[in-house]
Amino acid sequence: MRRLATLVIGVLPQFSVATLADEFSITGEYRGMYACDSTTAGVPSSWARPMTASIVQDGDHFNVDLKYTDEQELGHEYSLYRGQLAEPTQGDLLSGYFVACGGTFPSQELARIFPAATGGETFSMAIDSVWVSDQVPNIPGLTVQSCKWSLTRVSTDASDVRPCEQ
Repeated sequence: MRRLATLVIGVLPQFSVATLADEFSITGEYRGMYACDSTTAGVPSSWARPMTASIVQDGDHFNVDLKYTDEQELGHEYSLYRGQLAEPTQGDLLSGYFVACGGTFPSQELARIFPAATGGETFSMAIDSVWVSDQVPNIPGLTVQSCKWSLTRVSTDASDVRPCEQ
């Protein structure tokens, strides 16, 4: 009997707490902007650009396929990410992080999703990222960027997201 009670007590918490994936999914197509402060080879600059993103969530993990056009005459570029969502501590807020795992050219990036409300008619996320590369085509030297993203979901349809390259 003691063994059965220990087994039941050990199993109950796993079934009594709903996961974020059971309640809300960030899967969908997004539109938005990113604004960056950048330093390349010691020269500072700032800019803002439109972006689109496809996100597919699987449990508390997700993948992002980000598409944008930059000014280096490279045309359309993309970055791939993988990340994890944090369980909300209260109410309908979620947060998380993601890291770069591929793209048009090698780079490193870490991004943080600010707590975002999952209730309401639309879902939007504010994101801060730090991006670094010394392999930007046509730009010599190290480039470091601090960026703020704003994404609004325009569709909840699941998208084909390119797999991470690493």
